[in-house]
Amino acid sequence: MRLARTVLAVTSGAIIALLVAVSPAHATPIPPGGGGAVAPDQTITVTLTLTGADPSVVQAYAAAVADPSSANFGRHLTHQQLRDRFGAGRDRIARVTAWADRAGFAVRGLDDTGTRLTLTGTARAARAAFGVQLSMQTRHGVRALTASGPPRLPATVAADVQAVTGLTPPIARPLSVRPATNVRPLADGQYCATVWGEWNKGSVPQKYPAGRQSNPICGYNGAQLRGIYGLGSGDRGAGQTIVIVGAYHQSSILADANRTFATNGVPQLPADRFAVKSYAPTSTVEGCDVANWNVEEALDVQAAHTIAPDARIVYVAAPDCTKLDTTVANVIADPSIDTTIISASWGIVGEPDNQNLLQADNAILARAAILGVGAYAASGDTGDNSGVDGAAGRSVLFPASSPWVTAVGGTSTGVGANNKPVFQTGWESAASRLQGGTWQRLSPPLVGGAGGGASSYFDKPSWQANLPGTRRSVPDIAGLADPYTGFLIGWSSGGQYRTSPIGGTSLATPILASLAAVAQGRAGGGADIGLAAPILYAKAGTGATTDVGHVDAGIWTPGISTSLPTGDYLIDLDGAPQSLRTGPGYDHVTGLGTPGPNYLTALVS
Repeated sequence: MRLARTVLAVTSGAIIALLVAVSPAHATPIPPGGGGAVAPDQTITVTLTLTGADPSVVQAYAAAVADPSSANFGRHLTHQQLRDRFGAGRDRIARVTAWADRAGFAVRGLDDTGTRLTLTGTARAARAAFGVQLSMQTRHGVRALTASGPPRLPATVAADVQAVTGLTPPIARPLSVRPATNVRPLADGQYCATVWGEWNKGSVPQKYPAGRQSNPICGYNGAQLRGIYGLGSGDRGAGQTIVIVGAYHQSSILADANRTFATNGVPQLPADRFAVKSYAPTSTVEGCDVANWNVEEALDVQAAHTIAPDARIVYVAAPDCTKLDTTVANVIADPSIDTTIISASWGIVGEPDNQNLLQADNAILARAAILGVGAYAASGDTGDNSGVDGAAGRSVLFPASSPWVTAVGGTSTGVGANNKPVFQTGWESAASRLQGGTWQRLSPPLVGGAGGGASSYFDKPSWQANLPGTRRSVPDIAGLADPYTGFLIGWSSGGQYRTSPIGGTSLATPILASLAAVAQGRAGGGADIGLAAPILYAKAGTGATTDVGHVDAGIWTPGISTSLPTGDYLIDLDGAPQSLRTGPGYDHVTGLGTPGPNYLTALVS
């Protein structure tokens, strides 16, 4: 899969006015403005993705081991086999290492995929070696290292290096959101509902038929979340490891999780089945919104354990929000974790206009597929991104747009008293306010919605051959994401434990990743799924997935944004606030749909 030549302007990933982030008060955004000088002696870390086998050969093998119709399906390689077959040759490694040494860098070593060479040196050395100026610039509210242009290499090693990354690290954002208002017992039916329709404010106009209008969900518990996906008592993910990649780590995460599990009716997570790992020292990058990343960690851990309570969870903490893609690469190259499943509930702002970054990250993700690692990535929480500040049109998020991950979209899901879905529809919510006795749609109307669309960079993979267009389509599948029908989680902030229903494709992603763990646990015997997307397209229409269509339904709430007064608001589910809406068959909100009755067996059969 080559990179397409078309380049669009990078859009901001900032959450729009009607979508409320979990802990905005604790963010530390840096005001926009000019850059700052980088001291000549400041230490810079750069990764060189070395030219190994022809990228098209690597991608062809990655596609073959993931394609159920291929003779090589499931023939994943070990790290040693990957290095021997697709890694950089000794002469190439020696040549680049010698050049780096002459340029003043210390070579920290080649990774276990045989392709990524990490260098450290001074900013002075980096400027001279790569022909760029370096400064600290504010990008998307984060103050980070920024190069003046694409790095350049001398002719003696230019053919040996596929990409240079680290001089302009990408900014990633967590993709979890909560309702603007926690609805507690007040008057006139203002109660959150423990099941869909349990409470419905009757004094406001009923836009939808009986049973299709409800107050917000208080936050689904463990039995309800598992019930959505038809999990039985034996579906527990025993013997499996789920690797969650996020930024930062909060020391109270396990205690908070177990406190919440007691409320949610979920078994405790033993300390010996939870591990935290990091690959880099503490960062000084400013503006990453640590509080939101802490909530993201809590959501990911609690959702994963609820779906797969017997699985081991490894949380891998990037040192800041500019090192998420590097951390994923470290996980893929680390044979000590025995990784088969990666959950990434975050997205790099926009689909970056940075060919070096996309080539390097896509190369390592293709190798993950060869190793049998299934990576799941969130599609985003702001719909088609056209309403985001600084947007130049529609866009999708990376890494969800990579052909070598399973991109996860979102649903709004009403659960009944039997813990089964009353309905599911795509998460694309539009808001109206009660004015003069009628519901008047807000402008802009978007409250939140799963990301989706066509990549601007990546060609359509073979498993999407039946979809229109020539580019990679996002997402592939969907899980629960609407925060107004969200999952109840608990976390600590400022020493205080709190709970709230949480949603976002950040919730959908660990759900899908953990379902893979359940499927692998069911099959036993080291049945690693690897890249799931090709399997899902090959088995569409067999009960592996259930198509999600449009459903007319709405949720009353007293508030949708801290910038608007409380009152009576109605959220129209799948309300087409932008260009995205759920429809029959594949769509850019839910992909092929949501896990169907045969999902777990289809993944491993």
